[in-house]
Amino acid sequence: MQLNYFPIQFDFSDYQVITEPYTDNRLQELRQVYNASYSFFKDGNLIVISNKDDEENQLTGKVEKRSVFHNAQVTSSLIKHIFFRTFKDRFQGFIPVDFYPFRLYSRQEKDDLILNFLPERLKHKIAFKKLIEVQLRKTNINDSAGFAFLVNIRRNWVFNVSCQELHTEGFNLLGLEVLHTETLPGLDNVLAPNEEFIGTLQSISGDNAIITTNEGNKSYPLYELLIRKTKGNIQSYLNFATGTQKCDQILAAVNQERIKKQNPVNQFAEISITAKHLFSEGGKPILFQNKDGFCFKVDTNPMQVLNSMNLQTPTFIYDHAGTKKNNINADKGLSNFGPYDSINFDTKSPIFLSICHRSKRGDFTKFLSHLNEGLADSRFFQKGLLKKYELQEVKYNIQEISDYKLEDYQSVISNYDDEKPHLAIIEIPDRFKFLSDRDNPYYKIKAKLLSLEIPVQFIRTTTVSNYNEYILNPLALQIYAKLGGTPWVLPSQSSVDREIIIGIGHSWLRSNMYKGAENSRVVGITTFMSSDGQYLLGDKVKDVPYESYFSELLKSLKSSISRLSEEYAWQDGDTVRLIFHIFKPIKNVEFEVISQLVKDISQFKIKFAFVTISKRHPSVLFDTNQQGEKKYGSNQVIGKYIPLRGSNIFIDDETSLIQMLGARELKTAKHGMSTPIQIKIRKPQGNSDDTFLRDMMFYDLSYITQQIYSFTYLSWRGFLPREEPATMLYSNLISRLLGKMRNIPEWDADKLNYTLKRKKWFL
Repeated sequence: MQLNYFPIQFDFSDYQVITEPYTDNRLQELRQVYNASYSFFKDGNLIVISNKDDEENQLTGKVEKRSVFHNAQVTSSLIKHIFFRTFKDRFQGFIPVDFYPFRLYSRQEKDDLILNFLPERLKHKIAFKKLIEVQLRKTNINDSAGFAFLVNIRRNWVFNVSCQELHTEGFNLLGLEVLHTETLPGLDNVLAPNEEFIGTLQSISGDNAIITTNEGNKSYPLYELLIRKTKGNIQSYLNFATGTQKCDQILAAVNQERIKKQNPVNQFAEISITAKHLFSEGGKPILFQNKDGFCFKVDTNPMQVLNSMNLQTPTFIYDHAGTKKNNINADKGLSNFGPYDSINFDTKSPIFLSICHRSKRGDFTKFLSHLNEGLADSRFFQKGLLKKYELQEVKYNIQEISDYKLEDYQSVISNYDDEKPHLAIIEIPDRFKFLSDRDNPYYKIKAKLLSLEIPVQFIRTTTVSNYNEYILNPLALQIYAKLGGTPWVLPSQSSVDREIIIGIGHSWLRSNMYKGAENSRVVGITTFMSSDGQYLLGDKVKDVPYESYFSELLKSLKSSISRLSEEYAWQDGDTVRLIFHIFKPIKNVEFEVISQLVKDISQFKIKFAFVTISKRHPSVLFDTNQQGEKKYGSNQVIGKYIPLRGSNIFIDDETSLIQMLGARELKTAKHGMSTPIQIKIRKPQGNSDDTFLRDMMFYDLSYITQQIYSFTYLSWRGFLPREEPATMLYSNLISRLLGKMRNIPEWDADKLNYTLKRKKWFL
């Protein structure tokens, strides 16, 4: 496999730097006077001075020794500064977008995908350009310390026409979101102007515009404003400038070009060619150096890597004794053995409140019949919900509505029989998905039913009329999980430590994305799973001000762990391992919560790990030996150069990458390059050095990587493995739904902390 990392080569292990004692004023003074030929950066209580171009060595100071790898922060700063200055010397007139990550747009016409489709008068006015991004990483691959540059290629819209020009043309700017541009002091012709998203343009008076911002209405000169470079805004301008038909033709052609360019083979070639341009000249590596003797070269070939470990597809288990199991396919095992909790599942005769439009009753009842009994000629769904999940009977209380209005649905929901349904199956029209969240009956109906502690399964009208086993099979799985069932589990980890895996999600409540918007409140979600993958419970942390998030999260964790310790008979002195899966940590809040949690739950010995799981990172894996897969009987081959699912690499002692979507998992060529997920064991950031906390941390990256991979097979939303583990999927689904329903008056999210706590109502 190849990684989009280009190793940095040093001929020394130690080097010398010039330093001065640090003060804010001194650092500012040095940059103002000597910025043209020196670089300056902070290292603790010192200023490190790097001489790039000063032949006279005007600046002196204390000479100190640093280690390339032991003083990685200083080394990183030197590498970044020298790379940037060397680039500016080599490519005169090139103005990068950002210093770090280093970003620049290609100037070659072939890299503007819209150029050839535009009328002559619009060429170079609008562009869809190649954006090159370079970042630096310290690595420890195969126990060998190193540094490497990461190179990525993206495509972005470029439309740097001022609002003054657009207004002069007659383009309607009212109501559009705008950016304010400003050249930062001392960076004219060094970096592109800074752009800040400030608000919505409300009115124009002469050469000025009134912008609604988070600080009230403000006036800005039109020449300092740009419209946001979204596809919608670009489309609006193209409609204005070329007409709707021509605009649609242009955007369709650009989309086809984009699909070709994001093909993995093209991506690999572009990254490789870009690296050669950046790191070599005339076929020879460039020597990046300053006047103090610090220098390096960069390998122009992508780093070759091998799998760090052999990740195992988990075994699926269907009984408490562990005798009924399947090593290949969760669905096949379920058909052969029935669900894991069949013996003790307490809702064997569920009642389903079923609502449909009266004109669709025929199709709806036929749909329910096939859902219940299965499809005779089906490969995957012959048994149906009833037999596949070993239920005794399913009672359908079918109710009709005369119109797809919220009031009609609510009238039926409010008048169900005395016997409370276990779940609702509701037909809704396809047009609901085009409505805004606030006005959408979908969310209002869901909020009403969940407030009554009734999970709901929506079915679109087109699905009721046109379905097959590939729709019914995952639908039945979701219904069983929403009833509180456990379809399958994974083998329990053999360990003397008790273990709980906890997904923590949070979302900020903010009014908009404009500059100055306050993150006034935060909502947290916690989901608890056992090491064999059983969903134990979910807990919602209340919508609270940020300063209260610590106490609410601590309260949620303490009460949940207390409940689980009683249910599973933990003994005083037991070692309890808590593996936290987090989408994005909030500074050191979670570490501080755990520190307090350990002190408050002193009867157990706590070991813990905070693990972030992310798809938003710059690392990409390629496998030039992979020749792709043919899809669905066609001759089209997709996924060439994409590694197999489970391919992995450990970047350092704390970070691994796993390819989750290989060529076999991709559905169409439109998917393009599939990036791996990044797993990172987090440590307290900044100046936090809690030895007590660090001693309790769990550092086994191999164990955690395998566990997360196994948990991607645990989603009961469907039978296919996911990209993210169930812990994160569930937390994210809950957060998304809560965000959609937050502004619905009748919604009471606290209901989720009662009878629905152990049911997968969010699937």
